[in-house]
Amino acid sequence: MTTTTTTTGPARTGRREAAAVLDAAVAIARDLGRDDVAASLARNGSRLLDPGARVLVVGDYKQGKSSLVDALVGADLCPAHPDVATALPTVVAHADEPYTVLVGAHGREDVTAARLAGAVTARDDPAWMQAEIGRAVPLLAEGLTLIDTPGAGGPGGAPAAAVLAELPAADAVLLVSDASRELAAGEVELLRAAVAHVATVVVALTRTDLHPAWREVRDLDLALLAERGLTVEVVGVSAELERHGRTRGDTETGRELEVASGIPALRDLLRRRVVEPGGRRAERAVHRHVAEVLGDLRAVPVVELAALEGPERARELDEALAAATARAAATKERSARWQQTLADGVADLTSDIEWDLRDRVRQVVRTAEETLEEVDPAQVWDQFEPWLAEEVGRAVATTYLWAGERTWWLAERVAAHFADPGSEPDRAPVPAGRFTAELSVLPELATPDLDRMALTQGLLVGLRGSYGGVLMVGLVTTLSGMALINPFSVGAGVLLGGRTLRDERRRALRRRRLDARRVVRQHADEVQFVVGKHTKDMLREVQRTLRDHFAGRADEVARGAAEAVAAATGARDLDAQVRRRRTAEVRAQLARLDDVLARCAA
Repeated sequence: MTTTTTTTGPARTGRREAAAVLDAAVAIARDLGRDDVAASLARNGSRLLDPGARVLVVGDYKQGKSSLVDALVGADLCPAHPDVATALPTVVAHADEPYTVLVGAHGREDVTAARLAGAVTARDDPAWMQAEIGRAVPLLAEGLTLIDTPGAGGPGGAPAAAVLAELPAADAVLLVSDASRELAAGEVELLRAAVAHVATVVVALTRTDLHPAWREVRDLDLALLAERGLTVEVVGVSAELERHGRTRGDTETGRELEVASGIPALRDLLRRRVVEPGGRRAERAVHRHVAEVLGDLRAVPVVELAALEGPERARELDEALAAATARAAATKERSARWQQTLADGVADLTSDIEWDLRDRVRQVVRTAEETLEEVDPAQVWDQFEPWLAEEVGRAVATTYLWAGERTWWLAERVAAHFADPGSEPDRAPVPAGRFTAELSVLPELATPDLDRMALTQGLLVGLRGSYGGVLMVGLVTTLSGMALINPFSVGAGVLLGGRTLRDERRRALRRRRLDARRVVRQHADEVQFVVGKHTKDMLREVQRTLRDHFAGRADEVARGAAEAVAAATGARDLDAQVRRRRTAEVRAQLARLDDVLARCAA
């Protein structure tokens, strides 16, 4: 296995050293005949060595998010349209071999740039859930992953739900806003949610080339955020200037345009605040994992060497065998504990998420029904519908955000079973990008029957009601010699007709309210059904991933303990010549192991 990096300075040196330690550990595991450990080290080491710096690029529609992602990577990758907004999240990551794929319920499909543009901007197939682009770009090779999200101007709605659900797995949030105006209320609320869950949050004011007064807007935004108690860095950028500078190549004009665009400064900020800290965490995680695995592997040559060196080391052999046996017993006990922790945690989390979602949606439905009882749905439905969609989206987003936090918490609890007392557990392999891929669209709200009584229909209802009054009063007044149609019978007809018309209007209003409430409840049931399916799928995937990861780790430790006992038993039966040769081999193995362990400790 060979791991290459393209970072600069101390970060490059640190990751190179971690990669070298990882390669050495894999080679040692193979030489010891532990291909399972070598494969696990290569797999988990590559995962841990990746800084995992996921940057969510968020903001309202048509603010220049896709163009900013292109400017950061220095290539035209994300589809953009002057009139149509991005409808699918697009994940841009490093890849030695370029790829462009669409991911959906029916799998992954390699597509052309034109096909990608049609799916991302026009949403020509609802089955697609996200797009993925891989390119060999320096910034991405440093471990940065950019996620261009659909427009989300505030914390409500399906796009915002997907954004908020991704916050626990994000390392940074880059909110994109046009430099022509101050931050909107929805953007401030989105920033508030991001600051509460993500270490690095930056506001990028785009199109500064079109708005010379963008610095005044920046100062107003900083004052507004300070009033809300939010400490967020605000920078001005121009993707257009960066593109012009890029087309001019390495010329003085090109470099001046690049600097004026603000993109290089934003890249440096992301490197300093996101990539480098993530790289340092990754390096520590790799060294910690390698030291733990090699510490387990070291037990086998230690026991074997004690057996090879004869009776004078019998006491050491007994101690080593006892340690190996104890380690095997501890592994068995540990396996039972972590499996129970994982099973109980997933069961509790499934129940809690379902209850939390139902409770939040129920509160929204209760408020909606109370509102509908006070108004005529036919008059306010145009305002009521977006309000309900935003409130339901806010409830769903909050539930997903909480679920994401609890998922990471559960993974850390399980990982803690495998960590030595007082040490930091390895990063658990929790699947990322789950919600962004699946929660792109919530069920749409149906339109109830809101037909109001037409003028002609009202006249007919009034005439039908007045008929009885005219007839009854007219018959009574005929006894006094008056005509059937007289002022009294006409007056009675008008009164009864008006009352009938009012009663019919009240009944029609009740029908509209009942139908509106039915639509609201049906919408709530559909949302709970869809979101419930997504959360259960996510939890099952997390459970399978953690189960497979930690079960493999437990098997490695148990097998190592068994091999230590077998090595000691086999070493006693060797003749003198073979014993001497094997002793030299085992000492060389221990020297290599101790050298790598010393590098990890350093």
